[in-house]
Amino acid sequence: NYERARKILTDNMEKLHAMAESLIRFETIDRKQIDDIMAGREPRPPAGGDSSAPRSRNDAEPGQSSEPEIGGPASLH
Repeated sequence: NYERARKILTDNMEKLHAMAESLIRFETIDRKQIDDIMAGREPRPPAGGDSSAPRSRNDAEPGQSSEPEIGGPASLH
């Protein structure tokens, strides 16, 4: 089973990296995004989410801390 899993991951490395990049960008991916990746397409933004890239530490509103709260988006840590 180990060799079978390794072959599947190795044969689909490009898709694996696309999923990882989508997770970094959107924090979660849904079935439609996975379908896009598996079909070789650029994944669409998640349904109901903000399609823009996550905010950076320097984008805090005036009067708000630029440090993310514990448990906040991984892209802000």
